[in-house]
Amino acid sequence: MTDDEDRFTPIAPVHSKFHLGLRQGFQKIVPGSLAKIGAPEWLPVIEAWWRRYDGLEVYVGPLIDHRVMGSQKLRDLIATGEPVTAERLAAELVGMRHTHYTARRFHESEFSWNPMQESFECFAEGERQEDRLEIVGARQVEVQELSQPNPSREVLEMWLLSQLVRAQVAQV
Repeated sequence: MTDDEDRFTPIAPVHSKFHLGLRQGFQKIVPGSLAKIGAPEWLPVIEAWWRRYDGLEVYVGPLIDHRVMGSQKLRDLIATGEPVTAERLAAELVGMRHTHYTARRFHESEFSWNPMQESFECFAEGERQEDRLEIVGARQVEVQELSQPNPSREVLEMWLLSQLVRAQVAQV
């Protein structure tokens, strides 16, 4: 086995039922939290955003679960009592730790995963089993944390805001 092979997680670890319960519990507060900050139209946008990162938490651990942390971020915004503009919400979501990751497949030499082009689950080429929080059949994937969001903060914020406009137009 080469040094390069040692750095890969061949099978994504399965997380506990506690993590699954935590994730599901936090997910339930999202619609109400968005309503409290006056942004219910963000629900489909945030769901589409989180789907792009689904599966990453299996590799980086439950403490960086984007759905749990995102739900908590919404609660934190409510606690400030300040108005939450679309731009501020986009900036808060992009500033979260899960946006600072990239990945590569075992056979690739470069880190190539771009969440704006394909979801992590598709990149890992696995199938999600929600009740066990694992990606079945996933390829060997190496995940790397970066110091900045990937792609750039500006690209991610623009994606979120453009999705918000689409959601608003669809409601008309």
